[in-house]
Amino acid sequence: MAKFRTYYDNLNVSRNAPASVIRAAYKALCQKYHPDKYIGGHEEALRIMKSINNAYAVLSDSGKRAEHDQWIDQQERVQATDDVQRMAAIITQSYVAPPVTAAKPPAYLAMINKHLENVRSIGNKAWLSSTQLLKKTNGAFWCKCVACIVLVTAILYVVDLKTTTAPVNQDVADMLKKAKKLVKQGQVVKALPLYLQLAEQGNVDAQFYTGMIYAMGQGVAEDGKQAAEWFGKAAEQGHREAQTKLGFMYATGKGVAQNFSSAIDWFYKAAGRGDPTAQYNLGLIYAQGQGVAKDMSLAFSWYNKAAVQGDARAQYKLGDMYANGAGIEKNNKQAAVWYRKAAKQGVAEAVAALKQLDSSQ
Repeated sequence: MAKFRTYYDNLNVSRNAPASVIRAAYKALCQKYHPDKYIGGHEEALRIMKSINNAYAVLSDSGKRAEHDQWIDQQERVQATDDVQRMAAIITQSYVAPPVTAAKPPAYLAMINKHLENVRSIGNKAWLSSTQLLKKTNGAFWCKCVACIVLVTAILYVVDLKTTTAPVNQDVADMLKKAKKLVKQGQVVKALPLYLQLAEQGNVDAQFYTGMIYAMGQGVAEDGKQAAEWFGKAAEQGHREAQTKLGFMYATGKGVAQNFSSAIDWFYKAAGRGDPTAQYNLGLIYAQGQGVAKDMSLAFSWYNKAAVQGDARAQYKLGDMYANGAGIEKNNKQAAVWYRKAAKQGVAEAVAALKQLDSSQ
């Protein structure tokens, strides 16, 4: 499920935290991010303190807190519905990632080599026999015999190839099509065995979709470990989206031990091949200094790559960086441009930020 930020997140407290805990958390954060003390810079401290003060103003008021809780419940219900639709859209799309590493040769290639070897063997034997007999008999006759032998063998090879490889490839395509249709119909439980069968045979798309089903936990029990395992198999074969998903699981410690180094490694592989989600995640990691030294210039660079591809979250982050002069020279005009792009895609924070920016000018 996608993560949305709440006022509880801003104060680093749980949703059921009592008033005393909220008050203590607020005081601790105020001390940590005081503009005169915070090592991250005066402007950054002011931005963070603004977020902290807004959160405390709501959570310290019982009425406003109740309204905020209702909003969270609504968002969770909306996302639960969106997740089912998103998984169906991902699984039913006709995306095929080009492999970046050498894949295991299909079984039919071994069969082809075997036939070619047979052809060469028969041809060699025929040639040796013919050269010996040519001395005693008519050369033209024996040349025709050799040619016939080679031709018949080649015909048998082509016929065998068509009858053994075409049905196999067609069966895989039919199974994938059937599984995607079942997911689209909401019958994930029936689709999973089909994906598993193909995934175990090394089909990269089936491996990715199997990971998606276990990760989403829709129709079957959520299983982060299984999801990470199948994402890993697909990622190793060069599946771009699987690489991004695996990076996210390492970053969050879901299904695997949290490891930012591994997360960054997989994000870089997918981001280098143009995946906007991986690019956004790298921007987030550098902006927050998770597993790496905080670097707002690199954060800006990765956010920008994702934003120009239409990633709404990156567009909002880019707008924030321009508005606050973080990692880039402050530019309200550019901030407004990116806020508008994100707002058009439904990012509520971008809508609010745009209104605030307009009112301050």
